[in-house]
Amino acid sequence: MARINRTSGVFVLAVLLMGGCKVNVAVDQQPYTPKLAVEGLIEPGSAPRVYLTTTVPFFTPTQTPSSLFVPDASVSILGPDSLDDLVVDSTWSDFWCRWEPFYQGAITVRENADYRLNISHRGEAFTATARTDLPAVRIDTVSYVATFVDIYGGHEGVVVDFMDTPGRPDQYRFEMVRTLDDRHTTVDDREYASTCISEGQQIRQSDVGRFVYFDDRLDGAPVRFVIEPAHINFKGDEATVYIQSLDANVADYYDRLDRQREANVNPFIEPVFLDSQIPGMIGVFGAIRRSPAVHFIFPEDSA
Repeated sequence: MARINRTSGVFVLAVLLMGGCKVNVAVDQQPYTPKLAVEGLIEPGSAPRVYLTTTVPFFTPTQTPSSLFVPDASVSILGPDSLDDLVVDSTWSDFWCRWEPFYQGAITVRENADYRLNISHRGEAFTATARTDLPAVRIDTVSYVATFVDIYGGHEGVVVDFMDTPGRPDQYRFEMVRTLDDRHTTVDDREYASTCISEGQQIRQSDVGRFVYFDDRLDGAPVRFVIEPAHINFKGDEATVYIQSLDANVADYYDRLDRQREANVNPFIEPVFLDSQIPGMIGVFGAIRRSPAVHFIFPEDSA
């Protein structure tokens, strides 16, 4: 049996990496059948909104929400009051400079109620259910730290403290709504940057945390989130902070989506498959509940 010299192997690998070898590989695209993709998060006190798009092959050029939107489906949500037939609508995103279409409902979602999503498209029918029985947590404090360190280095962070709801499985994620102008977006060195905000223009933008926190080992315990803002901040900037409570389906879907994203940018992470929560489709239908809003002012500029 041949003996492998690990030291030599490491040396060869280092030489290859330092040499910057580049190989072009031709990839034959296989036959592809598109699927419907859905994102529908219902919340008590709001009318339902459902995003319905179609999937595309991996090597498809960059698409926009409008080009992927499926406008010819029948979408409805059955709740305790009546059947809500959703209609096609859209909003304009000042941050991305594009229209973002969706299906909009008209009946306000109630607490502690069961809802069923029905989608019909070109002879196929899909259904999913959700229950709005999530308690809203109350944020205790929101503060700021100039530097915290994770595997990606040092960052400034917004620190949110709250108590987990005891006696039940809970899942949470962070949300912050901010007013941005061209200073925050044109000099932003993070992944979310906009080049279409004019000088002096102000917009409202929601920053939703990617990671999902599960309380399965610390039921009823204090919880602390330390979140790096998606955009740079200046002293005196104002924000509104929430904690989203998620049902199990929503939490599992976004947790897998986050871990899949990490696997795409880190070659040392095992690939993650995105399981759909709706048979025959890609996506999720479920309930969320926001905490009461907390006003926060950034005490200093980004480091």
